[in-house]
Amino acid sequence: MAAVAACSSVQNSRIGVLTPDSSETNWGPVADYLDHRCGTIDCHGNPARNLRIYGCNGMRLSDADIASCIHRNGGSLTTPAEHMATFRSLVGLEPTVMSEVVADYGQHPELLTFIRKMRGTEAHKGGQIDHAGDDQDICVTSWLTTGHPDGGQTDQTACMNAQGLPVFPLPDASPE
Repeated sequence: MAAVAACSSVQNSRIGVLTPDSSETNWGPVADYLDHRCGTIDCHGNPARNLRIYGCNGMRLSDADIASCIHRNGGSLTTPAEHMATFRSLVGLEPTVMSEVVADYGQHPELLTFIRKMRGTEAHKGGQIDHAGDDQDICVTSWLTTGHPDGGQTDQTACMNAQGLPVFPLPDASPE
C-alpha cells in the first residue's frame, strides 16, 4: 500500500485525510452523476443510509432547495452545498483507504468499498451499477486521481454520458 503524503496541497490538514478534489469543476460532475444514479429516496437519498447523496433526485439540505429543483436537459439544480455534503459523506466512509487510493494516483480504486459495490464485485442492494471501464466507472475513477498533487482531472465527457438513462446489460438471449 502507498503511504499517505504528509504535505499534499489537497490533504485536509485538520483531519489528515488525502482526498480527491472537492471543487465544482472536478467533484461537481461526479456528484451530479451519483445523485442521478444513486440519490433517490429508496437508495442513498435517504438519511438512514451510511452513504448519503444529496440532490434533486432525493434528499435535500433544506426545504428551500426543494422548490428550485426542476430538471432540464443536461442540467442540475443541486446546490454546491449539497455537492459538498455528498463529498463529505463519501470520503467519510473509508477515509484511510481513500487516502491510500488518492496517494497512489487512483491506481487501485477497487480498494474502496463503494467502487466494489458499484462494479458488482461486492454485494450491493442496488445491484451492479457499472462495469470497469464504462463511462459511469470512468466518471468516478477519474475523479479519484484529482487529489494527488500531480493528479489528473475528472473525465467530464464520461460524467455527461453517465448521466443519461441507466443502461442495464441485457441477458444473453439465445435464439430458439
